[in-house]
Amino acid sequence: MTTSTAPKSWVPVVAWTQVMLGSVGLVGVLASPAAAIVVGAVAAPTALACRALVRASRKLDRIMAEELDPPDRPTP
Repeated sequence: MTTSTAPKSWVPVVAWTQVMLGSVGLVGVLASPAAAIVVGAVAAPTALACRALVRASRKLDRIMAEELDPPDRPTP
């Protein structure tokens, strides 16, 4: 005779085991100085590249606004 209560007894154990191992791994990675160095080494160039792209976009917009004639100004 088979019962349907058997799978219910081990499923929460497996689920909580995965949650606990993931939590411990996450705490270990976040607490590691090496992980902080790696994250910083990746985040710093990314932030600098984003900043440079924003500046370049603004500069290009300014150049294009200066070079193109506005619609209300007559051409000589």
